[in-house]
Amino acid sequence: MEKTIVNTLSKPKLKAPVLIEGLPGMGYVGKLAAEHLIEEFHAKKFAELCSPYFPHHVVVEANGTLRPLRNEFYWARADGKDVIILVGDVQPMASEGHYEVVKSILDVVEKFKVKQLFTLGGYATGKYSRAKPRVVGVGDSALLKKFRTHGVEVEEGGGPIIGAAGLLLGLGKLRGMRGICLLGETHGMMVDPSAAQAVLEVLVGVLGIKVNMSALEHRARETERTLDRIRKEMDLRTNKEQRREEEEAWYIG
Repeated sequence: MEKTIVNTLSKPKLKAPVLIEGLPGMGYVGKLAAEHLIEEFHAKKFAELCSPYFPHHVVVEANGTLRPLRNEFYWARADGKDVIILVGDVQPMASEGHYEVVKSILDVVEKFKVKQLFTLGGYATGKYSRAKPRVVGVGDSALLKKFRTHGVEVEEGGGPIIGAAGLLLGLGKLRGMRGICLLGETHGMMVDPSAAQAVLEVLVGVLGIKVNMSALEHRARETERTLDRIRKEMDLRTNKEQRREEEEAWYIG
């Protein structure tokens, strides 16, 4: 494979669809959110994208078979609105690859006359919190104004948005597409269904689409229980080390 390839599986007839991107990134926030939409909407896959810029390994399926890494395009009709959902195994590793893959993605959605792009991701804080994650937005000014009324905080003067979540908006703008990136506040070092739910609630609220969040809520509770167990184990280990240090100090004294 010398260049990025898109394999078209079907050609759905869509009316003024929007693109929702959720490729792997910080906390897997965007990927979780997009995959949840695919499941809830019973979305249908219509294209696959493979690229030599993806990492040099393959995916091992549950039955032991192998397949190349890929990004996938799905379509769905939800509450009378057409959406294209982009998910995938990975993102490119090199800067040149990001540009080529994003160009190919935009080539696909441009054929369906997509004019609005919604990219989803995580906003890493490095801290764990039980509070509901904030959702931060960057992008088109008119869209930001609309999302602000749904609780989105606008990021002003922040750092770069790396990967497809940012490049899709930047390169899409050159093609007349307006977009916004929604980032859910997350620790950054673990899969975060709570942040994915927070991002989705904002997005579907603005789009006027109803989505059942119970599956994400269940995953969030499971994650919370796992974190509680890890914290307890760390506390026990810390207490043991402190007692050992105190005993050693007593013997030395």
